Amino acid sequence: MSGPLVLVTGPTGQIGFSVLALLLQKGYRTRVASRKFTNAERLKDLPSLKPYAESISVVEIPDFTASGAFDEAVRDVDYVQHIASPIPDGASSDEISDALVKFINPAVNGNLAVLTAALKVASIKRIVFTSSTEILDPKEGKTTIGPYDAPGPVPLEEVRATKNPHFAYRQSKRHSTTAVDAFMREHRPHFDVIHVLPSFVQGRIETVTTFRELLTRPSSIFVMIDQVLGGKSEGPFPVDLVLLDDVALTHVAAMESRKVKNGERYVAAYTGTCPLSWEDVDPIVERLFPEEVKSGLLPLGGKHPGRPRAKDGFDSSRTTEVLGVEFRGLVDMVQSVVGQMVELKKKESEN
Repeated sequence: MSGPLVLVTGPTGQIGFSVLALLLQKGYRTRVASRKFTNAERLKDLPSLKPYAESISVVEIPDFTASGAFDEAVRDVDYVQHIASPIPDGASSDEISDALVKFINPAVNGNLAVLTAALKVASIKRIVFTSSTEILDPKEGKTTIGPYDAPGPVPLEEVRATKNPHFAYRQSKRHSTTAVDAFMREHRPHFDVIHVLPSFVQGRIETVTTFRELLTRPSSIFVMIDQVLGGKSEGPFPVDLVLLDDVALTHVAAMESRKVKNGERYVAAYTGTCPLSWEDVDPIVERLFPEEVKSGLLPLGGKHPGRPRAKDGFDSSRTTEVLGVEFRGLVDMVQSVVGQMVELKKKESEN
């Protein structure tokens, strides 16, 4: 008997790939939506997906924001994991010329395109949207930030004027989440929606197959990579972290759970002691990879000041209580990210 069919957008990205792999391991059939067919088709050859290649179908959608873009993609689907959304290159300080074109419009209109298509498909039970803890801000007098501590987006005129890609990204998540909630209030569809809010995601990126690509690909692991390679920057950088595997677990649990309610938000963030400085990564690397540190493969000694969003971080207790996700700490994150660095660097030296 075949499992339910899940549409996954953004399968070539860090979170999208991880969610896709977990769904396949749990017996779901998947349909992946990608802007380029060949990019998604190549995923089937990667180790985590190869055993499940027959359970993956691919649909090409060159423009996620076009009218009717997802009409074919959602046909006969039971669930949707909508993960695709523009992200900034954290390692770059380049300014952007048009925040609306680069971030706001793709994020908002992509969400609305998925919702509009889903209205026509009776089989769809739930859509999980990947939002971000960037939509949240601490409330006065609180030492933690909860899933509903959201001030809302700033006016589009202010976003249009910015050249800062990180501000534009943050506002794209706020505007797109607000757009979903407004759509649900207006249309009251037959399906429900759940928002997953990851913090700064750390974990190996299986779609990356060379060390050079790992260094240059936009992702949230760039700080840890630069830290262990001895890089220095003024920052400050986020230190509210979460393991990629736990983000995937949260997405799938949010899709499956009968305890969740329509419109709820679930934070995906490690709530233990996160580093106040990225230099706290170094002693963990020394313990996990002593030979690589000794040989100079991992020189360490980087300087990347941290910036916690609140004194005690984000409150993911309800995610653990309702969805059963126990968030793992910095050691697991270092093992995942630096482990891949070591593997790719050794592979490079052998060729």
